[in-house]
Amino acid sequence: MRSSISGFAVIGFVAALALVQAAPSRAGMFGPSTKPSGTAAGPDHADCDVVAAASGMDKATCESLNQAEASYYAAQHDPAGARPGDDEMTCDRIKAELTSQPVSAPPAEHAADAQAAATDFRTKQAALQAKTAAAMATLNAAATAATAAGMANPIAGKAADMAVEAAREATERSLNAEAKATVTPAERKMLASTVTVMGDMVPQVQNNPRLAHLIQLIEEKHCHGF
Repeated sequence: MRSSISGFAVIGFVAALALVQAAPSRAGMFGPSTKPSGTAAGPDHADCDVVAAASGMDKATCESLNQAEASYYAAQHDPAGARPGDDEMTCDRIKAELTSQPVSAPPAEHAADAQAAATDFRTKQAALQAKTAAAMATLNAAATAATAAGMANPIAGKAADMAVEAAREATERSLNAEAKATVTPAERKMLASTVTVMGDMVPQVQNNPRLAHLIQLIEEKHCHGF
């Protein structure tokens, strides 16, 4: 089944959004960029041990993304994908040619899972951020009150400062625990579903260098509405 232009864009942007939000070290992959990552020999790969230790991305997912990026990079830089006059192409012309490319949509369930997982992650992340902001506002107000108390009574002020610091540490522990229990699992699910969709799509750009080059042109020219 050939996908529509908008359908292709939804999948591509879901994947890009997931990678950018959840793993900054992988933000260059499939996302907007005016320069390709890496060198002529290939893209720079993430150290998956470091990524796994610093984020919600497990090592296997990171390695899958490294492999996908290598395939995508190779397709983008395949001379067979370029045509004379590509530099002068407008976004409308790129869209017209992209529409003519034989692109098979990923399985509907894969696309739905990826979008649902991305939405779930963003929702849980936003909720935790809001909770964190509210907690910090409360702690900052308490710290201000402790400072005022210290000016009137140094002993009372010191006790208030200690109480605020204890509350800050307890709040941070609680928020970190909540993040591990809710946000991190959602992040991992989102990344796993993104890898699945990329696995559906990457072979198509690998086998069609022109498609890969058109996607690169979209990124370079900052085209919208795809």
